[in-house]
Amino acid sequence: MRTVIYARFSSRLQDDSSIEQQVSMCRERAEREGWEIVDVFADYAISGKAGLGEHQRPGMSAMLARVGAGGVDQVLAESTDRIARHQGDDFTVRELLDHGGVRLFTLMEGLVDEITGTFKGLMNARFRKDLGARIKRGQRGMVAQGRAPAGIAFGYRMANKIDARGLPVRGLREIDPEQALTVVRIFTEYAAGLSPHRIAERLNAENVPGPRGTGWTESTIRGDRKRQNGILANRLYNGELIVNRTSKLTDPRTRKTVIRANPESDWIIQPVPELRIVPAVLWDQVQAMREETRGAPMQYQRRPKHILSGLGRCGVCGGPWTRKDQHHWSCGRQRDGRCSNARKISTGRYEAEVIRAVQDQLLDPDLVAAYLREYHRESARRAGDVARERAALERRLNEATRKIARLVEVVATAGDIEEIVVALRTARQERDRCAAELAHLDAIPVIALHPGLADDYRRQVMELSEALNSPEAELEAVPKFRALIDSITLTPSQGERGVDVAVTSRLDAILRLATNQPIAIRAA
Repeated sequence: MRTVIYARFSSRLQDDSSIEQQVSMCRERAEREGWEIVDVFADYAISGKAGLGEHQRPGMSAMLARVGAGGVDQVLAESTDRIARHQGDDFTVRELLDHGGVRLFTLMEGLVDEITGTFKGLMNARFRKDLGARIKRGQRGMVAQGRAPAGIAFGYRMANKIDARGLPVRGLREIDPEQALTVVRIFTEYAAGLSPHRIAERLNAENVPGPRGTGWTESTIRGDRKRQNGILANRLYNGELIVNRTSKLTDPRTRKTVIRANPESDWIIQPVPELRIVPAVLWDQVQAMREETRGAPMQYQRRPKHILSGLGRCGVCGGPWTRKDQHHWSCGRQRDGRCSNARKISTGRYEAEVIRAVQDQLLDPDLVAAYLREYHRESARRAGDVARERAALERRLNEATRKIARLVEVVATAGDIEEIVVALRTARQERDRCAAELAHLDAIPVIALHPGLADDYRRQVMELSEALNSPEAELEAVPKFRALIDSITLTPSQGERGVDVAVTSRLDAILRLATNQPIAIRAA
């Protein structure tokens, strides 16, 4: 009986020798039966649901073509699940073999007739779905134990340990200090007003290794909003381990795997405070900024090219005041004939007048008084937050300490102590974590209310103005300064030349700046 052998394995994690073993066993059976082997076909690291096309499963496609050419009596495989794990594919293969007068024989099932083929095809397809469900279930268990079921995210490294039975505990992670600095830098620069594209440029210019050891891209930092990936959206940096964010589906037409975002209600979230990299305040600020730009076209999300871009308005027509050339600004509508205001102002004078106007408004006595009131209010709020957090940590610390004492007493008298040792280790970790957080809380300086606050405020205003000329102004000073401005109106002066510049400040932003609270960054 003229026989062709077909072999397949599905995962790159499997050994390539699997194909050789399948073929070897098929050859042994053919030799015992006296069958003539006329050809051998194989698919390496290809799923049994990938399809039957030349680009989907080239080995299967070539085998079917060989059968169609004639001169074959039988297809021999290890089992029916090597032929397919998709009911439609399984039926198609058997139909093509029947059409060519070729039978299907496997080492595990023997001769595969219509009934056997239909039943086994159903079971093989079902096994694939059940396997996916079991993997999901295993992931839930790992997450409940604070272990990561997926790959290692940037900012972390493997920290696997050996349990009491001498077996490896996989999925444990710890912070990679060097990579963690890069993560915090990305969040800090984004909060300061730099775009993901600009951040990637700076990291690449400094040869900072990316997540895969290669360069940085905008998409690596920004990520995909639907799938909630990317550096800025990775909630592990906020001390939350999440799985089941996405599902893998197979497109029935192309058989390609499609990643689809699951609703947030389906997510499995486990707090892992020991893996937090980004401070809570910085995390919240960045997420608020990302939310503000959700759904907005990219042209409205870009950062300003100049400190005053997008702020000036014409006092005659209300149109935007934009750069006429490298050194001058004028009404954008006047240039296309829609406004009579033909006046212009040099960049240097424009900047100087706006900065001076903002300084004058910031140092107004009424505003200084408002600053003092807000400062005192914020100081009282922060003191209350610290007190509440301290009380909660002390309760957790005392509870963990008492639990350790009870477990130590049990260990001294118990026989089988394996589970007790695990619980004791967990309680000690909780105790050490609470003690570390309390120490951090104690390190927070107490805000004193002193009579020199007004002088401190004036100093902050002057330092902000000076910082606008520093090389790193785009990171912090420029975004803060722009946030202080509500509008700038430029109106023709009484004389034949020049314009009058009127600046309106944003009181809410001024008070947030005064108390070191996050300020929303204004786009151009």
